[in-house]
Amino acid sequence: MKEKAPPECCEAPIDKAAYEAWFIRQVQASIDDPRPSISDEDARKLMAEKREKIRRGIIL
Repeated sequence: MKEKAPPECCEAPIDKAAYEAWFIRQVQASIDDPRPSISDEDARKLMAEKREKIRRGIIL
């Protein structure tokens, strides 16, 4: 089954140069961030805890 593409009216125009500049700034900000990094395992654990709180309605 072939999927339909969304109508052109629903797609926001993309300014590729502006997006690339924004993306580069985000990456550089992350590199420059003085806070210590956390491991993937710790990040996954923190997000799992957050998802569980959201599921329980503790965090909106």
